[in-house]
Amino acid sequence: MDQLRKRLGFSLQELETALFGFMAREFVQVYIQALAEIDNWLLEHRDKRRFRLKDSDTRTLQTLFGIEITFSRRRYLDRQTGKSVYLLDEVLQLPEQKQISPALAAWSLGQAVVCNSYRGAAESLNAIYGHAVVSHESIRQVVLAMGKGLQKEQEERLKDPAGTRKVRVLFLEVDGLNVHLQRSGTRRWVEEKLLTVHEGWRRRHPASDEYELVNKRYFRTQDKDFWEAASRFVYSEYDIDAETVVVINGDRADWIRQGVEYFPKAIYQVDTFHLVRDLRYIFGHDSPVVEELLKARQADVTGEEFLAQLAKASEGVADKEKQRRCQGLLNDLKKMPEAVVDYRLRLAACGIPTEGLRGLGAAESQMDAFADRVKHRGRSWSCEGLAAIMEVLCWRNTERLDQVMNRVEALLARAEMSLGEVKQRAVRLVKQVANSGVKALCAGVPVTNAGCTASGGMSRFMHRIISGTAG
Repeated sequence: MDQLRKRLGFSLQELETALFGFMAREFVQVYIQALAEIDNWLLEHRDKRRFRLKDSDTRTLQTLFGIEITFSRRRYLDRQTGKSVYLLDEVLQLPEQKQISPALAAWSLGQAVVCNSYRGAAESLNAIYGHAVVSHESIRQVVLAMGKGLQKEQEERLKDPAGTRKVRVLFLEVDGLNVHLQRSGTRRWVEEKLLTVHEGWRRRHPASDEYELVNKRYFRTQDKDFWEAASRFVYSEYDIDAETVVVINGDRADWIRQGVEYFPKAIYQVDTFHLVRDLRYIFGHDSPVVEELLKARQADVTGEEFLAQLAKASEGVADKEKQRRCQGLLNDLKKMPEAVVDYRLRLAACGIPTEGLRGLGAAESQMDAFADRVKHRGRSWSCEGLAAIMEVLCWRNTERLDQVMNRVEALLARAEMSLGEVKQRAVRLVKQVANSGVKALCAGVPVTNAGCTASGGMSRFMHRIISGTAG
């Protein structure tokens, strides 16, 4: 076996690396040729009365294979606008001043949300390619542009929300995430307000003991007027009528509780996680008082029994700070005593089936999925940068990042173009050029130079692979 390995002269890793290098060089040739063919086609098929040829110029792009290419394209004078335009850039939706190709930008975007930092994303790409491909600042700029594109799309969709999906019970779980700001004067942090919308729960697979949220979606904003925009987001997805029960879950913050005013039939529940945390702080982590209070939540649908027991238990609290916290809890809950009752009891009291419904509390765990990226090691952000990464994370955390990555061109460009027919034909031409191929280059596989006898015929076989005649 060792003799065969020695005679062969290369390992699988060396073979794969050599073929990858060959394909990368081949890719560059096809890429440049395809762009030249499209530019020539545009020269012939442009509106000659509108676009007058001026000259040509070169442009450099870092590509998906980690190789930089330089290509030439023609510049025209647009007689309608009086501005210079590169038809090749416009038709292929190549944003101005971008040094990264859309395909590499898509990969960079994926790495930006998977890794814990932009620098980590750049290092990850460098490890994949074996050399520096794109800087962490370039990746940050991609995320900023994508975030802005996603926000603009959503703003346009929310201008006239017209959701069609109908459900009997819809769940809105809300929480806030405080994130440190960088060099922001007197303002040291900002609150990212996050809405998790879902339709309930289902098992991850039939035999699983774990559950996942059904049709989970996110809405985030830093604006103070949260529900004006958040409610429009909900209405853009769902057709909510007087029969739809909207269950809102959150802590006792006033801005969260205001959500019941935006839907015809809404109930509010104090988040169990936050309620239990407050009770354990006041009465002790292992105190039997906490267990008795939690049982009282199930006693009636008004919540009065819970409030009565809480008021009685508060008389035995000696610590002044805990007394203050307990009184604050009582004062809050007196305004909404029914909010401490499990929502399922309240739905059942209204004759609404509760089979398959589980306890609420997704907001806290969903927040963790965002906090792991934006609060890692005390990281700080600009408001703009935070908004951008949070928008992208909203798609990543609903397992729809691939949809964003597939639309990198449109989101980066965000340009109004009236060249639809030309664009479609140009795309077909790209496919024709790519499918036709070009003459293969010589790959750097050492065994190809070893001679037929010395390599036992392997050099001839590798030559056939590289030339595309093996079969």
